Amino acid sequence: MAHNNSLTKKFLLAAKYEEIHALEQLQKSCYNLIKLGQFVHQLQKERAMSNIYLASNRTLFAQQLQQQIKHSDILQHALFESLAQTYLCTKPGVGNSRLYNLITISLQSLDTLHSLREKVAKQALSASQSTQSFTQIITSLLNVFLETADGASDPVITRILVAYFNFIQGKEYAGQERAYGAMAFASNKFDAEQKALLSHFQQNQQTSFDFFRQYADEQLTLSYKLLLQDESSQEIEKLRTMLHQLDPSKNQELAQLSEVWFDIATARIDIMHQIEQQISKRLISAAKERIVEAKQSLDTHQGTLAILTKDSPDFSVLTTATLLSAELNGFANTNVAAQKLAANKTMYDLIAEQSQHIKQINNALSEARKVINEQKTINQAKFILIEQLKLTEAQAHKKLQKQAMDNHVSLHQVAEQIITLVD
Repeated sequence: MAHNNSLTKKFLLAAKYEEIHALEQLQKSCYNLIKLGQFVHQLQKERAMSNIYLASNRTLFAQQLQQQIKHSDILQHALFESLAQTYLCTKPGVGNSRLYNLITISLQSLDTLHSLREKVAKQALSASQSTQSFTQIITSLLNVFLETADGASDPVITRILVAYFNFIQGKEYAGQERAYGAMAFASNKFDAEQKALLSHFQQNQQTSFDFFRQYADEQLTLSYKLLLQDESSQEIEKLRTMLHQLDPSKNQELAQLSEVWFDIATARIDIMHQIEQQISKRLISAAKERIVEAKQSLDTHQGTLAILTKDSPDFSVLTTATLLSAELNGFANTNVAAQKLAANKTMYDLIAEQSQHIKQINNALSEARKVINEQKTINQAKFILIEQLKLTEAQAHKKLQKQAMDNHVSLHQVAEQIITLVD
C-alpha cells in the first residue's frame, strides 16, 4: 500500500514534468518555425524576381536577383541549423514520425533549388515553370509548419499557431499574385486565364486572412487592419484593376510596369512580414508564459505533497477497518482516521485537478485541430490532383473549389471524397 501511495505521487508529478517538457519542446519548435517563415519570405521574393528576369528575356532584375539569392542562402543556412538543433540534438518526441518525414520531404525539395537557379540563369525554363517549382518548395516548407501546429499540445499556443499558419498562407497567396502579376507585366501578355488566376490568388488571400482573424488576438487583428489601410494596399488595388481591364488581343507596352508592380506588391508583403514577426513574438511570449504557469503548478503540487508526507504518518499498515475502529473507540490517536481520510482526500483532489486540467486542454485543442486537419486534408487532395492530373498547385485548388461549388459542399468534403477514391 505504501508503495502504491509513493508511486501515485511519482506519477502525479511525472504528468506535470511531461507537460513542462512538451511545452519546452514546443517552444523550440516555435523558434524553428520563425526561421522557416523568414526563409520562406526571402524565397517568395526570389520567385518574383526570377519571374521578371525570365519574362523580360533577362533584361530586368539581373543584379537584384543575384543579390536576393545571397539573402535566401543566408536564411536557408539559418533554417538548416535550427532544424538540426531542434530535432536532431535532442531525443525525438513521441509521435513525431510524420513531422520528421515532412521535414525530410521539404529538405529533398530544397535540394532542387540549386539546379532551379541554374535553369533560371540560363533561361532554360519559362517564368511559369519557374514559379511552379518555387511554389512546390515553399508548399513543402509550409506543410512542416502545419504539421508542427497539429502536434502542439497546448490550446493557447495552438490557437496562435493556427492564426500564424493562416496568415503565412495568405501571405504565400500574395506572393504568388506578385510573381504571376510580375510575369504578366514583364512579358507584355495578360490573357483571360491569367486574369482568372490572379483573381484566384486574391480570393484565397481573403479566405486565409479571414481564418487568421478568427484566431488572432485584438492587437494582431489591429495590425492587419492597418495593412488594409496602407498606401501599398491602395496602390495594388489600382494595378489589379488596370490588369483586369487590359485587352488581351492588343499588344501593349507593359514591361516598364513590372518593376512598379513588384515594388508595390513587395511593400505590401513586407508589411505582412512585419505582422508575421509580431505573431512570432506573441508565440514565443505565450510559450514562455505557459512554461512558467506549468512550473508554478508543479511547485504547488510538490508543496502539497510535501505537507502530506510530513503531517500525515504512513498508515498504510492499517486497514480501513482499523482506522474506523480507532475513531469509534476513542483511542488517543482518535484523529488518525480523520487525518488519513483528509490526506487521501487531498491526494484525490490533486489527481482530480490534474485530470480536469488535461480535459480542458483537450477540449480547447479540438476546435483548433479541426481547422488544421481540414487544411491537411485539402493539401493532401491537392497533392493527389497535382500528381495524377499534372496540375499546378493553383489549378488543383481551383478544381477543388469548382467541384465544391458545383456540388454545394465544402472544400473539405470534396477533398475527403478525392482521398477516399484514391484509397
